[in-house]
Amino acid sequence: MTIRLFKNFEDCAEQSFSFFVAGLPKTQGSKTAFARIITDKTGKQRAVAAMVEQSKGLYEWRSSIGKVGLAMRPSGWRTNGLYLLQACFYMPRPKLHFNSRGELKSSAPMLHNKLGDADKLLRACGDALTKICYDDDALIVGAVPVKLFCKPDGVPGVHVTVTLLNEMAAHGAALVLAP
Repeated sequence: MTIRLFKNFEDCAEQSFSFFVAGLPKTQGSKTAFARIITDKTGKQRAVAAMVEQSKGLYEWRSSIGKVGLAMRPSGWRTNGLYLLQACFYMPRPKLHFNSRGELKSSAPMLHNKLGDADKLLRACGDALTKICYDDDALIVGAVPVKLFCKPDGVPGVHVTVTLLNEMAAHGAALVLAP
């Protein structure tokens, strides 16, 4: 069974803007848990579980996305609508993609299928834009992550497009299940 959009979300766009953030994309969602011993007001000690993001540099990465998103957001942008979030992540190429002359091998892939799950990369991007592009990331009704390797002279980072959907037009968008 495949899912097809009966009416394309782009047909429902009210307003849209795009921007690029340079840097090594970071994932969000994998956490490490550990126990801490705390002492309460009565002097009684107890163990409390604490969760920490595994991705080093995540908070700096999200901050960079938020700052650029805020700078590029059109004036008068509404933050209480329905949104489509598209993010194209450009990952650095490993040395084995190049020949001894430093040229890209013809066999080098374009799509990135290594560590850095697309959904976790998108989660970091979506959370970074909360309170900047939309009041809550629950207002994102469609999301499209893509992972690519950089061009040989390219810069790692993410190209983000945020689309505010026209709610009346989007209301007519229907998903059709096709066998």
